[in-house]
Amino acid sequence: MIDNILISVVLPVYNADKYLESAIDSVLIQTHDNFELIIINDGSSDDSLLILEEYAKKDKRIKLINRENKGLVYTLNEAIKMASGKYIARMDADDICLKDRFKKQIKLMENENLDICGSHYLLIVENGTINGLNLVPRDDKMCFISLSSKVPFAHPSVMIRKEFLLKNNLEYGQSKYKIAEDFDLWMRMYDNNAKFGNVDDVLFKYRVLDNSLSKVNSDSLAKDTRNMLNEFFNKNKNELIEKLENLPQQLNDEEKSLVVRVVFKLFVKTFNLSVLKYLKTINKKIIICSILSEITST
Repeated sequence: MIDNILISVVLPVYNADKYLESAIDSVLIQTHDNFELIIINDGSSDDSLLILEEYAKKDKRIKLINRENKGLVYTLNEAIKMASGKYIARMDADDICLKDRFKKQIKLMENENLDICGSHYLLIVENGTINGLNLVPRDDKMCFISLSSKVPFAHPSVMIRKEFLLKNNLEYGQSKYKIAEDFDLWMRMYDNNAKFGNVDDVLFKYRVLDNSLSKVNSDSLAKDTRNMLNEFFNKNKNELIEKLENLPQQLNDEEKSLVVRVVFKLFVKTFNLSVLKYLKTINKKIIICSILSEITST
């Protein structure tokens, strides 16, 4: 029974007292309630620990670890090693899950035998106001195409099959790419034949902050991501063309954009005119915007 599947929610915390209660509350009210919430306070100097201790007293599903600062990659790996669940659900201390997130992700992962699964997500600003919607590629084929141009998941929205990580000895931070630790893991999961997918629904609110790690390390993050995208593209040109030959009949706007970006990349780097046929059914506005995005990201 899907309702009985245990999930291990992994929540690293570092100086997040301003948003922490909203993040934890959004986990505790999930409609799928068979989970453990592993929270590691990674040496916070604000009031995060006080908030966490109060929550741990009230809900036995919370496993709280408090220690000195060791960084995000170390913290993620530590929490995953502690996890007892069939699935690892990532969560960040400043984001918000919608109440059916776990239920819908588990259902898709079980039905499609996925190894990693995210969802569409809303962008919110500091005060929680919605500032945009990000669509993601939905099936394994479109996630593959995405890996040549763009990250297919929002890191804190993903759910991962723990057995897959154990079987393939996969952890965060095992390669030279130390800043884009999430995308690096997705790439290594793919190299080990992981099956990707995303729930075709909005299940997450991703908070965009000026002092977030991704903002602080934006130049290094962009460089690492760009290098991984190019490595993937160069290694998988032929398979990308095969995927374009068998596209799903219905594509969302993000998937159409990904098709444009990979076609543009194939045309520029291989001078293969035949790939342009895959743009015939795509709106000109999407084509122009997607090409500009691809150019500015290189």
